[in-house]
Amino acid sequence: MEQIENDQIITVTEVDSSSSSMSTAINEKTMTGNDGVNDLSVQLERSAKRTELIESTEKGSTSAKNPVYVEWHGVNYSITEESNKPSWWNKMGNSDSKLESGKHVRTLIENIHGCANPGEILAIMGPSGCGKTTLLNLLGDRVGSKGVQGTVTLNGHKPTKKSKRFVAYCTQDDIFFPQLTVKETLSYTARLRLPREMSRRDKLKQVDNTMSLLNLSKCANTIIGDHRTRGVSGGERKRTNIASELLTDPSVILLDEPTSGLDSSLALELTKILKEFAVKQKKTIIMVIHQPSSQVFESFDKLMLMADGHMVYFGERAGVVDYLADQGYKCHPNFNPADYILELLNDNTIKQKLINGYAHSIRDDPTGKQAIEKYSRRSRTDNQLSNTILNAPVTSTRRWEATFLQQVSILTQRTFKQSRSVILSRVDIFQTIALAIICLIVWLQIPFAETNIADRVGSIFFCGVFWSFHPMIGAVSSFPLDLVMLSKERQSRSYRLLSYYLSKQIAELPLVMFNPALFTIPVYWAANLLPDFGRFVAYLIVILLGTVTSQSFGYFFGATLLNVQKSISVSMVFMLASMLLGGFYIKHLPMGLSWLKYLSFVKYSYSLLMQIQFDTPKAQFRCARPGELPPGEVSMCDLGDNGPMSNISGVSILQSEGLDDLPWYVNLLVLIGFCIVARVLAYFSLRRNSRRNKE
Repeated sequence: MEQIENDQIITVTEVDSSSSSMSTAINEKTMTGNDGVNDLSVQLERSAKRTELIESTEKGSTSAKNPVYVEWHGVNYSITEESNKPSWWNKMGNSDSKLESGKHVRTLIENIHGCANPGEILAIMGPSGCGKTTLLNLLGDRVGSKGVQGTVTLNGHKPTKKSKRFVAYCTQDDIFFPQLTVKETLSYTARLRLPREMSRRDKLKQVDNTMSLLNLSKCANTIIGDHRTRGVSGGERKRTNIASELLTDPSVILLDEPTSGLDSSLALELTKILKEFAVKQKKTIIMVIHQPSSQVFESFDKLMLMADGHMVYFGERAGVVDYLADQGYKCHPNFNPADYILELLNDNTIKQKLINGYAHSIRDDPTGKQAIEKYSRRSRTDNQLSNTILNAPVTSTRRWEATFLQQVSILTQRTFKQSRSVILSRVDIFQTIALAIICLIVWLQIPFAETNIADRVGSIFFCGVFWSFHPMIGAVSSFPLDLVMLSKERQSRSYRLLSYYLSKQIAELPLVMFNPALFTIPVYWAANLLPDFGRFVAYLIVILLGTVTSQSFGYFFGATLLNVQKSISVSMVFMLASMLLGGFYIKHLPMGLSWLKYLSFVKYSYSLLMQIQFDTPKAQFRCARPGELPPGEVSMCDLGDNGPMSNISGVSILQSEGLDDLPWYVNLLVLIGFCIVARVLAYFSLRRNSRRNKE
């Protein structure tokens, strides 16, 4: 009965407040003329549409049928930090220094308790750095178990991995793929996270309804954008972030500063939407908010105040003013309570008194368990819900809503759209075309003559090495830049890590091959390389294989280090070493080090390209005429065992270059092996680092 009465009170309060605000608005608008009336009608129409959309999804809502009560008590969280750690320079210069590296434990939040009921909004307020977001991360199970003490329950049960399907988390930072539109972003989320029993048509319809609800229809086909690419506005990004969680029908919604970046009217509109969702669909909403307006503040049901990682107040929002008055701090009737609260908590002396005052009020209840029983509806005997629902475990029969093949398919489509404009950017295509033109000019129609053998060999080595450098530099940043988005979506149980990894390989494979093919096709024929179509196809395949292999090493370095700058540095050293050992610059390594060349993947791709061009009877080069060679240089034609020759065979050139030590099929198999092994190692490195981040 109490729950029904509370719901009725909420509804009546909303009607009264909306009626009074409507009458006030009408009086004001009447004085401003017909334009004001039109604006008011638009607002009323939007409000009616919002109510209609929320009610249309109420019947199928998971939270409406199975509400979730969130409770926590005795929660502490601490981290270990290093202090007084001297640099290596100080260690060398001050061998007798008394500076010692040590570790100390810093407590971020201490003895926090509270609860959130279905149909209500709990707001967590406090000054910056007081531990609000840390608490929200703990409630969302996003910090691991290290340093965490206390109890957090959903319907009386500890959260599990399968519980995350029902808990949505809207981060303060709006994390998206910048090249996708708003509708594409929400559509991919819906296809991955909505129940697999829903048809694709129904999922996309829910996306349209959610966009209409949050007034995103106008920017549906606008890309999200980032600091380099212009896209939607900050407010639209924030609403898209919330929409991506709302459309999955979670039972619990955690929001970190949802109104930041929004003006007062949009902030109020968003709060009304969340309030209506909470009431009509019995969703449990916990919101971290810094400085709400008076209207937004009035929409909260419960309130928690924090300062310096400690609690200052927990209870009904309507009772906080009286509580502060009892502590000796009376709020002026015409003053916004939220502003007054922050003013008090930013004063060190008052803040400490309030912390001590609340600690004194719960001195007989150190973990806050009795306070939870007071404010939680789950433990009340007059709750209309059955014990089966009140104590139902928050879990799902499936770990992921989409099947493995569906995940790979959906993620491949998304990755292709996101990566296409990055890998095939106008700048990269212009660079490829410009470089091709330069090579056409420099190596135009190289003659099949002894004097031009070095030019021909140089063009082959350059083409092979350049298309190994370029993809590697692009690949090393791939995983580090995706890490935040990957972590966010993996936390919400959107897909397997293997699905993400395979989709990335499939989607980026044709993209990374486009520029090398665009360069190689004209340069091959213009440079007068071996005029044989079969040899041309083999040459192109080896160039593309070298590109894919270098991309594999880039993936490996990026997934292992997860730092763009470090990955680029390591990959540059690796690539330069591979190039030096490739057989073009150094043909005779020092004694005992000749085995090093077999560690270079460039050696195998370069050997293959040379074998394609020279290991054939068609590769015949005219001997140099008198005066064509530099003074002192002896022609290869004069070094034959059977006397002077008229032509030089390609096989003899391979021998002189030292590239005939392995047959072509061995070079090919080793190059393919490098490619596969590097990609497998990249996956396991990514898997290890993702697990480490969870811990």
